[in-house]
Amino acid sequence: MLLGLGAVALWLAVPAGSGELRPAALGTGRVVVAPVNLAVRAVPEVESGVDPVWRALLAYLSSEQRHAVALARPDAGALWNEVMAEEKKAGGGGDLYAAYRRFARRVAEQAEFASIVFPTLVTRSARVYGRIADWDGVHRPIEVPGRFNDSIDAFREGRIWLDRHGAQGELAAASLHVAVFSPTGDLLREGRGGLVLLQELAPPAKPDEIELTTVMRRNPFEASDQLREGIRVAFGN
Repeated sequence: MLLGLGAVALWLAVPAGSGELRPAALGTGRVVVAPVNLAVRAVPEVESGVDPVWRALLAYLSSEQRHAVALARPDAGALWNEVMAEEKKAGGGGDLYAAYRRFARRVAEQAEFASIVFPTLVTRSARVYGRIADWDGVHRPIEVPGRFNDSIDAFREGRIWLDRHGAQGELAAASLHVAVFSPTGDLLREGRGGLVLLQELAPPAKPDEIELTTVMRRNPFEASDQLREGIRVAFGN
């Protein structure tokens, strides 16, 4: 199956973005955006972020002069399966970046573009210091619950404990990894930016305990400002 430009489903026009400067690695021409997690299935913890991150990414890459264009997921998925079959037949050994290169060249056979972006949502560990979680180029404030608002500390055996000295520990987080290729399959840019925390702190199970617990956050990907910041970091802006 070849992607045909005559198929309306292939290219999805998107509104102009916020006017931010486009990353230099993307060039000055058309930018093609592959579906989020085209090559690697999103784990359940970040599945809810696929669509909002995709929309935020398209808005970020668009400008008043040039729109980013997105490959429709069904067509891109079909082409990706072809590319992976070709890689296997050629003895590629499952090299993801070799498949990206081949995919870029296949799209270039049917459309002109300056660069193609492969975005992937991944899970990461955010280090907690005091009231800040830090990972992949971003810093996010954290809330300490109830009477433990003054201080927390020490990540031990997967838990966060209270102490008089700030906090040290880890929380689950989501990041965006981007790989940008030219029409000829050259890697132009690779980067990762932190998006949102997937976990938050919760009080101990019993009032007299000092061990804080962690719980999954509800709707973490609704923080559009954090998505924009993480995307900028991933592209080096």
